[in-house]
Amino acid sequence: MSSFASISTLTERIQSITAGLNYVIPELIVAGTILTSLFIELFLHSKTEKFSTSWRYFTCQIPLLLALSLSFQRSELGLSGIFAAGLFEANIGSNAINTLILGIGFLLILMNQIHRKSFTFEEMIGFLSILLGALLSSMSTHALSLFLSIEFMSIGTYVLVSLRKEAARASLPYVLFGLGSSALFLYGISLLYGLTGSLDFTSVDFSRGISVADPYLRGFALGLFAVGLLFKMSWAPFHPWNPDVMENLPASWMTWISTAPKIAIAFVGIRLLPILPVSFANELAVLAVLTLLVGHLGALGQNKTKRLLAYSSIAHGGFLGMAWFFQPVQALDAILFYGFLYSIASLLVFYLIDESGADEVSAFAGLGSSKPLPAFFLLTGLVALVGLPPAGTFLAKLTYFSLLWSNYELNQTVGILILLIMAIFTTAISLFYYLKIPFQLYFKKSLEKSSLWSEMRPLEFGSYGFLVAILLLSILFPTVLTNLWK
Repeated sequence: MSSFASISTLTERIQSITAGLNYVIPELIVAGTILTSLFIELFLHSKTEKFSTSWRYFTCQIPLLLALSLSFQRSELGLSGIFAAGLFEANIGSNAINTLILGIGFLLILMNQIHRKSFTFEEMIGFLSILLGALLSSMSTHALSLFLSIEFMSIGTYVLVSLRKEAARASLPYVLFGLGSSALFLYGISLLYGLTGSLDFTSVDFSRGISVADPYLRGFALGLFAVGLLFKMSWAPFHPWNPDVMENLPASWMTWISTAPKIAIAFVGIRLLPILPVSFANELAVLAVLTLLVGHLGALGQNKTKRLLAYSSIAHGGFLGMAWFFQPVQALDAILFYGFLYSIASLLVFYLIDESGADEVSAFAGLGSSKPLPAFFLLTGLVALVGLPPAGTFLAKLTYFSLLWSNYELNQTVGILILLIMAIFTTAISLFYYLKIPFQLYFKKSLEKSSLWSEMRPLEFGSYGFLVAILLLSILFPTVLTNLWK
């Protein structure tokens, strides 16, 4: 009799875990793509590099396109529900964020193929691991599922940053930083469980346990928990790995690491902060101000192109996380709009600089007249990263500033006011380093004929033109973008 009861209990348990599969079909497709690619790679081992690369692009793009289509459909239908016994939850916010991340991933792989970049098996696995980890992070409602999802992202990042020989020295500190942050994150989770008796963020016990806990112990536990999240956002003081790692990466993976994890973790913050019964606005504001200063002031003194962009990505991570101070609905819209345009601008600028092969800012001298079209593309991308018109990021940054001010008027929190002032101030600072390259392009003359951008094909010009069109048209038709997520 007991054996039948055990079987019945096991059956019920399996059904509770598998219930809700229809809510996570896009994520399952990405997971299946990782497993399928392991099998397909067995047959590509002895083939030529060109043949193998073509097949990898094919086996990656088709599932990505399918997952993107289904995710968009899920978002349009407003499907919501739990999966894996409550470890994950699909809702309006996670559906929109995952559609955005899948869209950026598909566009990045398409750009990579257009520009005839190599696509090794390790790169494919690293890319898909970050993608799956980001998708699952945005759906996590449990500390355990969030930890595993972030670790999945971390593993993919470790793979991508360690592939190049010249990056070996920079990748080791990053891996060590990552392992350390994961350990602190896990320790914070254990303390939170001790305080609340639950790891389910949506549980009443979790909120109640946080509210009645000793303030110092609660702050310590949540601080350790925050380390794991802020490390993926490249927030100061967890940023030192960023410049050394980024400057050794190709454009595609530099863009991917700078965007997908940050967008996913920014949304995680939107989901978690309203659950907490106590406010940490001032503490987060201090870290955000520090991140903006480190990113912008660090970039100000750089003359190496990729290192300049690496520091600027720190600042953009800080700016993206400022949505944590908004109301949840407003924060979601702000992250979607800003995250999309920032990703497009990063893709444009990183690829143009990577294609040029220019290590120093001075290498762009005089290209405004000799290479007018690529120079215009690069100018547009850099203007978009600053947040100036006519790029749509102007509206995105203006939205952030206005929402910060609204939040300050509502709560009268001094930290938010200081953050708003510093965000405006550091945006002004960014003009000086982002416009270093346009200054070289249009106001400096080259002493010798430059070979930069000399082998750009029409299809590559078209891909850059497409990205530029998105950035310019988004300021004229912003509702077209925002309605995609509604």
